[in-house]
Amino acid sequence: MAYIGAGRLDQPLEVLELREASAGLWEWVAIRRAWGQVEQTAKTNLFSKVGVGARDAAVVLRTQPLTLHNALRWKGQHLFLTAITHRDRGHLDVAAALVEPVTCTAQGYTTKMGEGNRPQKVETDPVTFPGVLTEKYVKYEKEDTFAKARRGLVLVTSKPIQLREGDLVTVQAGPAAAVYNVQVCHVLDAYKNEYEMEFSRDV
Repeated sequence: MAYIGAGRLDQPLEVLELREASAGLWEWVAIRRAWGQVEQTAKTNLFSKVGVGARDAAVVLRTQPLTLHNALRWKGQHLFLTAITHRDRGHLDVAAALVEPVTCTAQGYTTKMGEGNRPQKVETDPVTFPGVLTEKYVKYEKEDTFAKARRGLVLVTSKPIQLREGDLVTVQAGPAAAVYNVQVCHVLDAYKNEYEMEFSRDV
């Protein structure tokens, strides 16, 4: 983490918490304001284990209740927290990735026994939530245009967002707007989940 002084904590930030605003609708909610010092570094923050990194930011805050389940908002930008350490009794050093959350809706499926005791595929209730998309980290290989179009993304979410292989995820806006199929779930991290997804169809 880049060193920045704690002398002038004069930049306003908001501490965010992911909450279920209503059934199946998750949102980042500001729970308090904080003053800190933020510096964008020249490093890449590897906030995803299986995707490419993002721009890194080093933050100094006064000591307060804060975990990697939280996020920060600074000058309208979303800071995905990746490390928190105690600089001294009065200050925290926070490493964060500068990311742009996108609104996603996940549609899952379950199997129920239907007429004639035959299994039927039934949709579960959809879940809408903010997530962060990054490209999957792969070795460079020559490939045709179709293969590039099929290359998947990695969806990084907060821990409460639980998806399963086979779920369909709709990215509602932005350059990656489309419907994706969850291929692989990485859920062992204590603070986040990562889902490898492949393009399914346009929105």
